[in-house]
Amino acid sequence: MQKTILYQKIGRLLCIFPLLFLLFFKASGQVILHDQPVPLKAGAFYIAGVKDERTDKSTIGKLLVKEAGDKVVPRATDLKGGAAVAIGQFLRRNLPRDYSLKPVMITIRELNVQETANTGGSVDGRIRLSLSFDLQKDYGLEHLVNYQGSLQYTRSVAGKAALEEYLGNVIKSSLDYLSNWIKDNTPVNRKLAKNVKISFTDYAEALEGDTIYYSANRPLTWADFQARAQPAGKFEAQVIPGIGYTQEAEIDKGTIEVKIAMKAYLPKSASRANYGGRDEYTLNHEQRHFDIAKIIAEQFKQKILARPVTPDTFEAVINMQYLDSYRDMDAMQNAYDTETRHGTDRAAQAAWNKKIDKELKL
Repeated sequence: MQKTILYQKIGRLLCIFPLLFLLFFKASGQVILHDQPVPLKAGAFYIAGVKDERTDKSTIGKLLVKEAGDKVVPRATDLKGGAAVAIGQFLRRNLPRDYSLKPVMITIRELNVQETANTGGSVDGRIRLSLSFDLQKDYGLEHLVNYQGSLQYTRSVAGKAALEEYLGNVIKSSLDYLSNWIKDNTPVNRKLAKNVKISFTDYAEALEGDTIYYSANRPLTWADFQARAQPAGKFEAQVIPGIGYTQEAEIDKGTIEVKIAMKAYLPKSASRANYGGRDEYTLNHEQRHFDIAKIIAEQFKQKILARPVTPDTFEAVINMQYLDSYRDMDAMQNAYDTETRHGTDRAAQAAWNKKIDKELKL
């Protein structure tokens, strides 16, 4: 009697189990991305993460399923855990991650499945996938390239596993596209550069105009003082030297080659002198102001070459050092005029002459 009751309970459970399975599928409607090999040698990148920026993140479309009575109906479908989680887990399980390589973030822009029923009992479908690949930087994301792909398929109504395989194939195709893009662009794209090489030259013009660019072979002369206004206060002469640079950057075989032409300059139109005080001593004092600009320009070069830089930091390093060097120049010019009392203290002037000559030889 007890055995009969037990068999009856088991029979009821066996009858209920398929119904529970059907109810679960109806409630979840989820597609699972099962593991499958990703035959990709990333070589230059790893997938750091996946985020979903679709407007509707709750579904990837409607999947045709067969209900009781063989009725085929569309049902809202999503990847298990959501698109970003499912794709991220799929990639982590099937694509090696080498953290020494470039971290790439995937952003899902579109993921959509559309299906229509055929009279023969099969289902025609199309998967659309749109992704954005971005390089993960310390300061945020730097866009690399977009991917748009699609896949058309035919499956049986009961063949949900086929859809899961097709989705995996589209994802793998997007990674293959990224891999080829990185391979083709690494030698020529600054975003993918690995190294930076900085070199300096001294800026020069074939034909001199109003601006004098410093040269040891081109000292100042009184003819260079072309401003109509007289020097301020009791000064016999006045110059306004400065420093600057031009910069060009090219990429060759993954290395950014930065070429900087350094300028220590002085405009003739801003150089003032009294006609009564034009002697060699006064001209030397003004020449030393120009020499100081050259000294700071050389220090700027050495400081840049001594700093470690990367493709992400070299421009900021150069810009910040330029501002620091300009402040250094102003400080040295002020110290020079203060200690020599604008050239009137001849002993102090002689000491500065030696100091400047020594700096110019370094």
